[in-house]
Amino acid sequence: MAEASQVEEAERVEVSKHGLSARADGGARSGVRVELVECERRFGAVAALDRLSLTIEPGELVALLGPSGCGKTTALRALAGLEQIDSGTVRIRGVDVTALPPHRRELGMVFQAYSLFPNMTAIDNVGFGLRLRKADAKSRRERAGDLLDLVGLAAQSERFPHELSGGQQQRVALARALAVEPRVLLLDEPLSALDAKVRAQLRDEIRRIQLELGITTLFVTHDQEEALSMADRVGVMAAGRLQQIGTPSEVYERPVNAFVAEFVGSVSRVPATVGRDASVEVLGRRVPLPPAQSAFAPGTVVDVLLRPEAFVVRADPYGLGVVTRRSFLGPVLHVAVAVPGQAEIVATLPATAGADIGVGVAVSVEPTGAPLFVTEQSAAVA
Repeated sequence: MAEASQVEEAERVEVSKHGLSARADGGARSGVRVELVECERRFGAVAALDRLSLTIEPGELVALLGPSGCGKTTALRALAGLEQIDSGTVRIRGVDVTALPPHRRELGMVFQAYSLFPNMTAIDNVGFGLRLRKADAKSRRERAGDLLDLVGLAAQSERFPHELSGGQQQRVALARALAVEPRVLLLDEPLSALDAKVRAQLRDEIRRIQLELGITTLFVTHDQEEALSMADRVGVMAAGRLQQIGTPSEVYERPVNAFVAEFVGSVSRVPATVGRDASVEVLGRRVPLPPAQSAFAPGTVVDVLLRPEAFVVRADPYGLGVVTRRSFLGPVLHVAVAVPGQAEIVATLPATAGADIGVGVAVSVEPTGAPLFVTEQSAAVA
């Protein structure tokens, strides 16, 4: 018991010394730096986190993107203190919080499940954390009312959760997370249970509020559209490792490996042969290799990865391709083309250019420029 008391006292001193719990400004908090340094977490032989290092700058929104089981949620839970790491360090504003429990880390969390108290109104749900912190009823209600106004639900403050839509419930959950004025906001798949239209509206709302408050935010999602549209930087994870982190355009346009290229956005794999002068022959056309991949020897058989928008598709009675699927999406048209001896090619065209391109039509397919990424056919995807 004495040892436990010493640990508790050490935690209190560490937090107090660095001012993590202090309000010096009396107003809105600015963002703080967050760091995960060489973090490892294993479940038997499986490495959920494999020496993961990640820095989130003050006020930045970073999205962790990846398939199920890649470690993105484990990383968020490690930062929150809900998952004990086997080794490594977690820092918030330069303070080592690795050994601190969740309630001492000054975090706000929003999960996929709203977890609202069904017997409490929206305003009481939002004010619940303040009640635990012994705030008086008047200030608690004022603060909760301000936050409901911030998320656009002032008129619904006296409604119970069952009287709110899914999107409204998630807004209440967001307001509740912000009520305690956290230094860091953690969002774990908060929109995945909502329909597409509400999801798009709420992601814009979350981004607006995050920018308005300047709060450092980690957003975990498997939805690449959410990650690319909301984040300052996107981190793509696989097998407990950060494969790449960069701005949305960097990750989409300049992937560092085949896994990132194929996971973020859509690509077609097309067999090709490397020629001389740092070029590659794709679908009968010679195009340049990406600058970072110009070291392939001439004659090397490779797969080139190309985005749907990187093809020109034309109706051509002598073309080698045949359209197998066609999807009209307003201003654009998605077509799938079968080419003998190759995997299916998916292309995106302006809808006005595809009037004569229907299922069963013979077409020619050409790449418009350098591939997104090139990998030897025998190489495994990272």
